[in-house]
Amino acid sequence: MPRAPRPPRPPRSLRPPRAPRLGPLRLAPIRSEASVALDAARTPRGGDALPAFVRFDRFLATWRWDQGEHVTTIGPTGSGKTVLNRYLLRRRDFVVVLGVKQRDPELYAPFEADGYEVVRRFDPEPPGDVDQVRLLFVPRTDKHGAEGRKAKAARFRQALNDIYDVGNWTVYADDIQYQSDQLRLAPEFEELWMLGRSEGVSLVASSQEPVDIPVMAYGMATHLFLFRNDDLYRARRMAELAGVNREIVQTTLLKLPRHEFLYIDKRDGSMVRSKVIRPAGAR
Repeated sequence: MPRAPRPPRPPRSLRPPRAPRLGPLRLAPIRSEASVALDAARTPRGGDALPAFVRFDRFLATWRWDQGEHVTTIGPTGSGKTVLNRYLLRRRDFVVVLGVKQRDPELYAPFEADGYEVVRRFDPEPPGDVDQVRLLFVPRTDKHGAEGRKAKAARFRQALNDIYDVGNWTVYADDIQYQSDQLRLAPEFEELWMLGRSEGVSLVASSQEPVDIPVMAYGMATHLFLFRNDDLYRARRMAELAGVNREIVQTTLLKLPRHEFLYIDKRDGSMVRSKVIRPAGAR
């Protein structure tokens, strides 16, 4: 008797494809070995631990900057201080950047991308219905040399005096050394450092040179952001003027990796390290 045909077997279930091995997810930029090594580092003599590292986004999320408090950032070219300053200034609604050069694409273009308007004349009293003003004040002058500096300084001096009278502005001086020394604006800056808090005026002073700047840039700042400096004399001087543990500051400044900074909160003397992260596609 012929055998009945077997019913067809159901198709064999296919094994799901093996998931690719992605490795650990990295939610923050990779830190250098030098940065990680600093986490366990201590000062040479006293054995104090160096400031802890805080991720940049977490630092910005918890950092508090009241109107009238001053900021000083010091670091060499390429350290990241200008990018850091732009992050900080985004917290202010009325900001004026003092532009010294007639053209400075490295500085001006990123600020313009952030919505700053280039103006040749500064009006300290914006219309009452405006809730945000961000200006890049670049006085135009047809003079050069000493006469040009004198004319430019006069325009800045008037602006700084008007800002003090009106109040509630934030002033960004990108090169506090040049503006204080060559343009002779130190008296105006010192007035803002000493009396600006009561008028709600904040001064953000930035410099490549940590030594030849007004001492008030350290002493009157509420917030200090210091980047690496390989020169022992300059690192020592910065540590002396910072107003906190000098040995910790000096050791940290000599060891900071690229784009990392030491933040000092002058209100309570606390210190942390962090690293400036440039946004993708940003200048």
